[in-house]
Amino acid sequence: MGNACCAEPKPDIQAKRSMDEEFFKLHVDAGHMNDRRRSFVDRLYTILGDETTLDAAAMAKAFDADAHPDVVAGNRSAADVRAELHEALAAGGGPVTRQLFEDYYDLQSITVDRDEQFEALVRSSWIALVRQKAAARKKRG
Repeated sequence: MGNACCAEPKPDIQAKRSMDEEFFKLHVDAGHMNDRRRSFVDRLYTILGDETTLDAAAMAKAFDADAHPDVVAGNRSAADVRAELHEALAAGGGPVTRQLFEDYYDLQSITVDRDEQFEALVRSSWIALVRQKAAARKKRG
């Protein structure tokens, strides 16, 4: 006879526990991107532009969503992820503020365990736009 205290939870209880953990992450853990990740996102924002130049629609168009974990896992399309990004960055109704950009990545950060993975994900999403901005700066001299 097995020990009742150590029995595996029933699948429906396990699924509820998993949903509760996800809810907790989204509603309680949000806002806690660590300093390394926040610094990385802040540097990227500065490279991409500023509050007078960053447009949500243009950023969503330039965003490479193919490396997003949900796209890689086949759970969502790149277009869906791009639309989500656009919605988040356009929330202010004007240019993309540093705070909106940070808030988007604050939520994304919850889904990535290691800092290196997070940085690689963010870097791969914006490398084309970063290269474009660097080429434009080089051209200006």
